[in-house]
Formats: sequence, structure tokens, C-alpha cells
Amino acid sequence: MRIMTFNIQHALDYKKGIINTDLFVNAIKNRNIDFCGLNEVRGKGPIEGYTDQTNAIGDGLGYYRYFGEAIKVHGTSPYGNAVVSRFPFKSVETIMIPDPENQNELDRDGDPVHYETRCIIKAIIENESKTICFLVTHFGLAESERINAVETLCNIIDKTEIPVILMGDFNTEPDEKILTPLFNRLKCVDTCKPTFPSYDPEIKIDYIFYKGLKCIHSETVEEIYADHFPVVAEFDF
Repeated sequence: MRIMTFNIQHALDYKKGIINTDLFVNAIKNRNIDFCGLNEVRGKGPIEGYTDQTNAIGDGLGYYRYFGEAIKVHGTSPYGNAVVSRFPFKSVETIMIPDPENQNELDRDGDPVHYETRCIIKAIIENESKTICFLVTHFGLAESERINAVETLCNIIDKTEIPVILMGDFNTEPDEKILTPLFNRLKCVDTCKPTFPSYDPEIKIDYIFYKGLKCIHSETVEEIYADHFPVVAEFDF
């Protein structure tokens, strides 16, 4: 099974500056991906440019699909994560990450940090040989948001007895202590190349973690689609 995690920046074609879901359909199709976790996906809403991107990508691939809403932009237009899968879902749900109680954090320059409610998609996939729990998420920029995200994920992972694949944009570099609980529970695919920003990659913040499976290949796709590079991993069942 070939897996991809991809922050698609609301399907913005970075080179042309236009929304183009077909570009991302082809990026997934050309690499024969069986399951893809997508971040920064728009749903249908009254704001211009807010269309049903999950169904557009799912239809283009002929895949099963699910949209996990994290927020409504301006209270009207859905935005969050999505998954598309060659295999049907045995079950799929959106799990919300609790917002920090104190939202007064400052960044390194002393400016207020942007806070945004985040979520996790939990999808159970059953193929001929395995039942797998897929977790797809997009961490916040504030440290307190990311701490809550890790705690929520660890609670899910600790209660899950089947193999797990966790993927997404973690907004965290590999040596940051926030990720330690995940590294203690899961393996991470062996690609150390930076994933962001795609036009001049400097940092690695997009990951695929796993347990209970054997990873036989992984790569960072160094092609400019959106502002992140996708990461691909192949698992042997």
C-alpha cells in the first residue's frame, strides 16, 4: 500500500497562483497512491473559492473520500483535513483537538501567535490482509495547541491495537521535544529532507509515522505543487 501526506494549501497551484484540484489529482494518481491524507482543504461555502475540494479530488481519482471539518471560516465556509482512499472505509470520524484555555502565546518576535481549532481524521481501512487505523492531522502554530494535539493522538494510539499510520503537517521540526511522545510510540519513515517551503525548502514539518507495519520505501516528493512537498511511504503487508 502506497501512502501520501500532502498539505495542498486549499489546492492552490503555487506556480500559476490559481486553485486547481486537477493538479493534485494528478500528483496522487501519478504516484499510484492508495491512501492520501490532505491538509488545508476547503469545503463548500459562500466565500468565493470555497468549493467541495474533497469530492473534486475524490471524483478525479475514483476514490472513497471524507472531509473532516476543523473550522468554518468567517462562520460560514468549511475548512480542515480530508482523506481519499482506494479502499472503502470500515469507519471514519472527525476527532476535535481541544483548544488551549490560555491563548496569549507570543512568537519569537514577540507577536501574538495565531490560534486555530484543529482536528484529527480517524479512518479504519480493511483490505485483503490487514485492518489499519489511519490518523490524519494538521497541528497548530502555537506550542500549547501542539501539546494538546500530541496528547489527543497519544490517547488514540494507546487505545488502538491494530496497526496505525499517522500523517500530516505537524508544524514541528524533528528535534523539538513536543514530538517525543509520538517518536516513543511510533516509527517515522526514513526521509530527512525538508518539506517546507517548497520553493526554497528549509525545514521538515510533514511526517508519516507508523506501527505494526513494515515500511519498504519512503521519499519526499521534491516537486512544487503547493507550498509543501508531499511525503510518500510504501508499506509491505
